[in-house]
Amino acid sequence: MYERRRNIVTRADGRRVNVARFRGQLLVCSLGCCCGRTEDGFAPVPADRWHEQWEQRRLRNIIHLTVGGCLGPCGLANVVLLLFEGQALWFHSINSEALVDHIYDYVDRLLRENAVVPPATPLDAHQFTGSSWQARPDGQPVDDFRPRRAAHADANGLHACAPGTNGDVAAAPAAQAPTVSQASVDQAVALMDGRAALPRKNGELVFEEPWHGRAFGMAVALHEAGLYEWEEFRQELIRQIGSAESRGGRFVYYEAWFGALEAVLASKGALGAADLDEVTFQFEYGERDDVY
Repeated sequence: MYERRRNIVTRADGRRVNVARFRGQLLVCSLGCCCGRTEDGFAPVPADRWHEQWEQRRLRNIIHLTVGGCLGPCGLANVVLLLFEGQALWFHSINSEALVDHIYDYVDRLLRENAVVPPATPLDAHQFTGSSWQARPDGQPVDDFRPRRAAHADANGLHACAPGTNGDVAAAPAAQAPTVSQASVDQAVALMDGRAALPRKNGELVFEEPWHGRAFGMAVALHEAGLYEWEEFRQELIRQIGSAESRGGRFVYYEAWFGALEAVLASKGALGAADLDEVTFQFEYGERDDVY
């Protein structure tokens, strides 16, 4: 005898509702910070095709379709997440109607075989690992590189665990209050001459790249905050310039400037190697965007 089965869930208002259970769910990023943003250089998301194929293949009551916001791996763009049989199957760069059709062909195959099987060409080239509990589909090792320790809070504010302290909380050194003896920023910049002199044109500072201006501004702001004397920074800048010139090759003034800033901050205990590695990693692999 056939037994009718229900998935009864009691809502917050007390009403009992039968909730259908799907075989899987297909989540498509189309409204995130990168997916479909043609004005930012990304390919469009063929949103209409997702709905058309979902309807034509009669998947409405089998695989739930959600076309909406950000799914996370923004460095890849046009990301799709297929949840099936308790597994998370990630795909990137689904930029065309043909690739949408390949996704649905794959869904049909999973339903026929009643199991998770690897995708076929060309879809296999678009699969990636997006969940920490999963191995990479290509079998290569995963290096979840994260040197930054978790931040801890106490009654005096936030403190970060320093590398090699086994979780012991180490408070960052407080910035020194500005003193009357410190030269004003305008004077400090104007007094930089010789090898440390800033690039100028018709008397005005020249920043060839956006990051040049940001590096300049950071050094000035941290000096104003009293973290270091300007002469300390100037002497370190001279050392960095001399080192760069001795290596030969193309010389970029603000690379030496930034190197001097890193060295001075490190000497004050305000910036560690792990901090630099973490932020560098974030930019290198698309976890942060340049801000102009």
